[in-house]
Amino acid sequence: MSKSYEKLLAPGLIGNLKLKNHVIMGPTETLYASVNGEVTRPIIDYYVRRANGGAGLIVLHSAQGNTKIDPIDPYAGSLRIDDNAYIPMLSQLTEEVHRAGAKIAALVSPGGGAQSLGFPYERGTLETIPNVGPGEKRSMVAQRPVRKLTVEEIHKSVEAYGQCAGRAKASGFDAFYIHAVGGYLISEFMTPYFNDREDEYGGSLENRMRFLIELIESCQKYAGKDFPLVVRMSIDEYMGDAGRGIDESKEIGKMLEAAGVAAIDCSAGIFESMHMLIPPIYLPEGVLVPLAEAMKSAVNIPVITQGRLFDPDVAEAVLDEGKADFISLSRAWIAEPDWVKKVMAGDVQGMRKCLTCNYCIGSRVFNNLPLRCAFNPEAGRENRPETTMTMTASPKNVSIIGAGPAGLEAAYILGQRGHNVDIYEAGDEICAGQLSAAMLPPCKATLKNIPDFFGSQLSRLPNVNIHLGSPIDENNAGELNADIVMLATGAKPLVPNIPGIDGKNIYTAEQVLREKVSLSGNVVVAGGGQIGCETAHCLLEKDCKVSIIEMLPGIALKEELITMLTITNILQSSGADVHTNTRILEFKDGVVKALETTKNEEIEIPFDSVVLAFGTLPENSLYKTLSEKYETIIIGDSGEVGNIRTAIETGYFAGMEL
Repeated sequence: MSKSYEKLLAPGLIGNLKLKNHVIMGPTETLYASVNGEVTRPIIDYYVRRANGGAGLIVLHSAQGNTKIDPIDPYAGSLRIDDNAYIPMLSQLTEEVHRAGAKIAALVSPGGGAQSLGFPYERGTLETIPNVGPGEKRSMVAQRPVRKLTVEEIHKSVEAYGQCAGRAKASGFDAFYIHAVGGYLISEFMTPYFNDREDEYGGSLENRMRFLIELIESCQKYAGKDFPLVVRMSIDEYMGDAGRGIDESKEIGKMLEAAGVAAIDCSAGIFESMHMLIPPIYLPEGVLVPLAEAMKSAVNIPVITQGRLFDPDVAEAVLDEGKADFISLSRAWIAEPDWVKKVMAGDVQGMRKCLTCNYCIGSRVFNNLPLRCAFNPEAGRENRPETTMTMTASPKNVSIIGAGPAGLEAAYILGQRGHNVDIYEAGDEICAGQLSAAMLPPCKATLKNIPDFFGSQLSRLPNVNIHLGSPIDENNAGELNADIVMLATGAKPLVPNIPGIDGKNIYTAEQVLREKVSLSGNVVVAGGGQIGCETAHCLLEKDCKVSIIEMLPGIALKEELITMLTITNILQSSGADVHTNTRILEFKDGVVKALETTKNEEIEIPFDSVVLAFGTLPENSLYKTLSEKYETIIIGDSGEVGNIRTAIETGYFAGMEL
C-alpha cells in the first residue's frame, strides 16, 4: 500500500467548500454540552485539539433543531440549535476551530424519533411524554411509547429545521449536515420499517422521501443554495425486507443530488442493527466501504465513507481505488487527535490507533456519561490541569515492574516529564502478558495497536529503558536503582475451589489461546465473560463443539452493549450451547455437573476438555517486599482487575501525579 498518502492529504472540494485534505472528523456524541444544550468550554477544547491535529473538516456532534415538536432528547444532554440564544457559543466554537486551521460543519437533527433515549427538554417533567415518529412503531432498543406526528407538525418541523440551517450559517459553520442516519426521525420517515403512514408522507419511496426533500428545500430557503448541504444516511439498514437496502438508497442518492445536496455521507444500520451503525472490533476494517462504493456508482457528487478506517494505509487504498471520495473517521480521532498530522509526518507507527472497543460510546455515552477513550486518557480532558504536561523540577529514578498497558503508559508520561525510567519485563516483548493472549482470538489483532504505539514512542525517549527477559522477584527486588517503584504485574487466572478442577484435560483459557494445548471434540468453557466468550469463538472456528457455562443471567455482561450483542450473536450462530444462570458443582469422569439456579435442577454436560475462564485476580505478591525498601505505587490490574481502559488510565495519572 502507498506510504505517501497522496489521496488522503490532497485538497478536496464539497460543493463550494474547499478542504485542505480528504480526511473528515465524523460526529460522535460527547455529552459535554450544558444542561440546556449550549456549547461549553470542554466542547471547544475537544474540537480545537483535533483541528490542531490536521482534520480537514470537523463535523460537530448532533445538535437538536426541533425540540418543541420532538420533545425528547435523543441522549442525556444533546447540543441545541433551535433558538438564536445558542448562536454566541456556537460562534465561539467555529471561530476557534477556524483559527486552528480546520473547517467545521453543523450536524443537525429534527429529532430522535422512536429511538430517543434521553429525557424531556423541559427539565423536571413528571408525566410520561412519548417519543414521536412517522407512525407508532416502537424501537426495540428504546422501548418507549411513540406518538404519530400530524401533518401540521411535520410542516412546522420543516420550517423550524430550515431556520436551524440559517443559524448554523450565521454562527460561522462552513457546511450543514442533515442527520438522516441510524433510525432517528428523518431516517424513520425514509424506511418502511418505521413508516406505515398512508398519507403523502408514507407508502411509496417518493412519499417516504418527502419529509427529507422538504427539509432540504427549507435549508436552502434560510441558508441559501450556496451553503453546502451533506446528507448523512444509512445506505443499508441491515433489516432485510423489513427495512431499506442498497438499491433503494441508490435511488435516494439520485433524488438528493437532484435536490442540490453537495455530498452523501454513507453510514449503515439502525438501533436494531446497531453493530453496523457503530461497528465493533469483530467486524472487518473498512466494513462499510462497499456501501459507499455502491452509492458512488449512482451519483456524481462526492461520497464519504467510514467504518473502521483508522489505519491510514487502508484509508488511502479506499480513495486510491476510487471506492469513495472522502474518508470520515469518528472514533479514530478520539484515540488519536493528531491523526492527520502524524500521517503527514509519516509517523503512522507512533499513532494511538483506535481499538474499536466502543468504550467511548457503548460504555460511556449510552450510559449517560461524558465521552472518554480506553486508549487515550486525555480525550474529553483537554486543557485540564490534571492533563497538562509539565516537566518535573526534581527528576526521580523510577522502576516499573511489568511492561503491560499500565506500566507502558506510566513510563511514557514519566519519560516525557523528565524522570528516569527503567521498565522490567519478564517476557521477551512488551505486552507479553494478558494483552498478548487477548490479541489471539479471532478479530482481536487490532489490540496490537497498543504495543505498536508504546514501542514506537518509548524508543524516542532516551531516559526510558526497557529490560526484556528481566523478571523481578523477591531475590533481586532489593537491587533496583529506584527512588520509586510502580508495580504493574497485572493479573493471574482465578481458579475457584471446585471439586475436580485440577483433573486431567482441564486447561486455562491462556493455555488454549497460546496453543500450548490442542483441543477437539466436546469442549466446556467454564465462564462466559469476555475471556470465555472469545476462547469459545476461537474453539468454534477450529470445529470444536462448545458449551459455555455462566453463573450470571447472560454472557459477556461486562462488555459494552454493541460488543456484547455482537459476540453473543457470533457464538449462537456458530452453534455454541450456552448455559446461563448455571453454577458448576463438580468436574468428574468427563462430565461437568452443574446447577441451573433458576430451576434448581442439576444437569450434566459431557466433555473431552474443559477450559477455565473464571476471570482473574490482581497479581501483586511483590508489593510487601518492594514497599519495605521503596515508595511503591500499584497500577493497573495489580491493584484492581479492570480492563485496558483502567490499566492505561491508572498508568497515565500515576505518571502525571508523580
